[in-house]
Amino acid sequence: MNNPYGLTAENMLLTLPSYLRNDKDMVALAESVAETMSGLSGEIDSIRIYAMIDKLPEELLDILAYDFKVDWWDPNYTLEEKRQTFKDSWRVHRKLGTKFAVERAISAIYKDTFVAEWFQYGGMPFDFKLMIDATYEDADLEKHKRVIDRVEYYKNLRSTPYSIEYTAHPQGECIACVGVAAIAMALTMTVEVDVNELG
Repeated sequence: MNNPYGLTAENMLLTLPSYLRNDKDMVALAESVAETMSGLSGEIDSIRIYAMIDKLPEELLDILAYDFKVDWWDPNYTLEEKRQTFKDSWRVHRKLGTKFAVERAISAIYKDTFVAEWFQYGGMPFDFKLMIDATYEDADLEKHKRVIDRVEYYKNLRSTPYSIEYTAHPQGECIACVGVAAIAMALTMTVEVDVNELG
């Protein structure tokens, strides 16, 4: 049984005005066009971009990022980072230069990212700290460089990153957390001390 609302040749021919239905040539043309268009219904899903981001191949994501002017795109991102960056790109474009844009953009690399503004930690006006939870992510120098590049792109011009701090929250009881603190390009690590290991 045909779908009464589907994109079928029969349904399209029903829209043909009554005065054209008496013209053999127009009916033949309408049938030909309707047949061609109804055959395209299976291709509609292939042009749905936003809803299909999680299924698009990596090469197509790179092309779309260029087409949609995602200027902070990094071809070295992992596939998951690329998908998240592309999903967030519209919101980031609208709010570029805000705390929101920095947090959303960096969350493509590290899911749990928070910007602490100067008045929240007693810093100098217009400074901010980027707090990154790296509990379930690897914190390495390459990712750190990407974070710095992205922060420079997303932040507003008057703001200055005071520090970028990485923390990891282990399972179990501990007296200090693993962290990586970064100022500019310097990367330092502190080691967590587990209470149980102190004996």
